[in-house]
Amino acid sequence: MIHCQANFFSKILMNHVDVDVLLPSMPDNDILFNDLSTVYPKGCEHPVLYLLHGALEDHSSWLRQTCVERYAEHAGIAVVMASAQNGFYANARQGHAYFDFFTKELPDFIAYTFPVSRRREDTFVAGASMGGYGAAKLALSCPESYSSFGCFSGAVDPEKLESKMVSQGYDVFRYDLIFGGASKVTGSSDDLKVLAASLADSDIKPDAFVTCGLEEANNYEMVSEFRDVLVKSGFQVRFTDGHGEHDWDYWERCIALYMEHLAHIIDQGKAV
Repeated sequence: MIHCQANFFSKILMNHVDVDVLLPSMPDNDILFNDLSTVYPKGCEHPVLYLLHGALEDHSSWLRQTCVERYAEHAGIAVVMASAQNGFYANARQGHAYFDFFTKELPDFIAYTFPVSRRREDTFVAGASMGGYGAAKLALSCPESYSSFGCFSGAVDPEKLESKMVSQGYDVFRYDLIFGGASKVTGSSDDLKVLAASLADSDIKPDAFVTCGLEEANNYEMVSEFRDVLVKSGFQVRFTDGHGEHDWDYWERCIALYMEHLAHIIDQGKAV
């Protein structure tokens, strides 16, 4: 696997951003027995997963906390990881336009710089906690761009989540600056259930891979409700719970399962 650390100036965010990119490559030992034209073939367009971090994390979190590189290598998938601060991958009322950055500029930069596919069937998005909300929002808002999304322990209902987080001492999240207040999310274009329901009659629906641990004190009920709306709206949904809390031990298992799921999707596409 090739690990690239990139930095570029974002026109949308108006500052320099760091991005970690994993690219499939020939196993190290095999490189010894092949010429360079085989090691670095021309015209490659790898499937790509945009992997989103949770609150209080950054672009390096998945690499530091999980074996995502090994899972991506086995699946033959490129992985892109960039930072969104604590911005819920939204276009903030007051702040950065992270939704536009992740759906427009970042894919353009990645396609310009790296050998990845721009085809919908080769493009996926996933994340944990806040990143799970972000992955679902990106995929449901732009179903023409993503064929599958993974939502792991997703913070899928900011209005319900806010009071729980404040009661636990986590009052650092500025829902007022991002959404105009957490209560403004419900019923809006930032509401995942509204987005899912809006695609009920659409022929273009991303595959949904939704997980949440049974020991999740804050998110399990809202994730289950989100799953039910997806099913009711006609999405192909794979739901997995099992024992697990809101932590990297659980998300390690989630990303391993999701990579296997994506490898199966890619193999099915090749067989068609």
